[in-house]
Parts: sequence; structure tokens; C-alpha cells
Amino acid sequence: MKRHSNRHQLRLITEISITPLMDLVLILLFVFLLAAPLLKADKDVPAAAPVATVAAPAAPVSPAPKETMTLQINRDQSVTLNGAMLARADLPVSFKQIAQRNPEIGIEIRMHRDLPVQQLAETMQMLEQAGIQKTAVTTHAEEP
Repeated sequence: MKRHSNRHQLRLITEISITPLMDLVLILLFVFLLAAPLLKADKDVPAAAPVATVAAPAAPVSPAPKETMTLQINRDQSVTLNGAMLARADLPVSFKQIAQRNPEIGIEIRMHRDLPVQQLAETMQMLEQAGIQKTAVTTHAEEP
């Protein structure tokens, strides 16, 4: 006699997964929430309303420095100014002398990328106290 099992019977699936539908609804909701204020702002402005524009005053552009010097701070915290070795303690005096000789000089600070930012901040503060305003900062990885 043949045995029949109920486990292999075909059944009709009556469930529908609504996860993709909910994803679509949420995406559309976000799009409409973001677009609604933009559409409302266009409707509030009359079509013939003149638009007044005020030009912002241009910031005075200082000319590029005619002379520049390079201050290099290496990984071992040694400092060179245009290739001449300096002690870090002598930097404020050197900066003041340079600023007195040429107030429009520019200083490029080349700092090793592994050094802490605090060293850069201290150097920039020394330059500011000496009166040197035109600076540029670059980082490098190689040793000279």
C-alpha cells in the first residue's frame, strides 16, 4: 500500500511581503519633505516682484610678497630658515629682525607631517607677534 504524506502538498501563498513597499513609501516621504519648503518658497514670491541685490564689498586683496623666506621644521624638530640652522628659542628674535628689515615679507612654513599641530600654532603665534602677516603652510614627508 502506498503511503501519502501531507508534507509535500502544494499550498497557495496568501502573504505578500510589504518591506519593499515600505522602503519606497519612506523614500518618497523624505523626497516630498525636502521638496515641499522649496516649492512653497517659490509660490510665496510674486512673479513680478523685483529682486534687490546688494553687492558685498570686496575684501581688500593684499599683493603677493616680493620676497619670501622658507622656514622648515623637520621631524627631529630642527629648524632651518632659508637653509640656515636656528635654535627654536631664537625664532622670535629672528622673526622680529626680519619684519623690521622688510615688513612685507612672506614666510613659507614647511612642516613635517608627523609633527603635532601645536608646533605649527606656536610658530604662527611667533610670526604674528613679530608682525609678519603673509604666511603659507605646507607639509612634507621627506627629510632634506
